[in-house]
Amino acid sequence: MWIDYDYGTNIRNTGSENGYIIKDEEYKSSCRITLEECEKYYAITCGIYGAMVHTVFCGDNYTTVYENMKNDLASFIDKETTYDEEMNFYDTFTSKY
Repeated sequence: MWIDYDYGTNIRNTGSENGYIIKDEEYKSSCRITLEECEKYYAITCGIYGAMVHTVFCGDNYTTVYENMKNDLASFIDKETTYDEEMNFYDTFTSKY
């Protein structure tokens, strides 16, 4: 289950892409995803703790992209993986988004 990161204290603060944070969530203390509204686009930054960080820039489709990224991240976190499977996920995920 995704929960508000740090009880939502970052909402409306400036994010890593200099936009206003409108969503900031964490999954099973293993990964985090943040949605920022920037001047000309939306930025989605996600990370799997200790493994990867990735940022995507979107237009009006940001809600769909954000939810799809969350689903993919949660599915990955929820299953047992080998090192090779993890590396494959990171490559596939960053190519997809």
